[in-house]
Amino acid sequence: MMKRKTGIAGIVGAFGIGIAGIALTNKFKNEEIQKKKKSKDKFKGYYNLLNQWLRLKQERKSLETFFVENQYKTIAIYGMGELGNRLYDELKNSAVQIKYAIDENTAGAYSEIEVIAPDENFPEVDAIIVTAVFAYNEIEEKLSGKTNIPIISLEDVVYEV
Repeated sequence: MMKRKTGIAGIVGAFGIGIAGIALTNKFKNEEIQKKKKSKDKFKGYYNLLNQWLRLKQERKSLETFFVENQYKTIAIYGMGELGNRLYDELKNSAVQIKYAIDENTAGAYSEIEVIAPDENFPEVDAIIVTAVFAYNEIEEKLSGKTNIPIISLEDVVYEV
């Protein structure tokens, strides 16, 4: 009789371990799905932003219009990846003066202007333009705690021209 109870307990234990394994596997799969969805959403957002920017260029419009109309004569660019460099290229010979850039990777950021780290003091400008639009909320929250300079998403600039 003892062997039978041990056998049933073993089966129940093995079954429980199997269920736990399946649950853990599902958890990892769900996390992977969420990561892929976030990545897809990020690149879809970039696509839409760049598509709108291209439409503006085809209509012979410049992002300079946004800054002039809002009286932003001097700006800083937050994020000197591809979008940051495209924004710099568009504005470098315009009425808008780009005083500096802000980037986590000051050594690796390609730029013709000074690049400072986000934890440094920011020289005075009329606005900081965040090109990392997918992380705008986190960046805006972090920066607004250390400066009163208006913090604007590149997405807002592109869609308001």
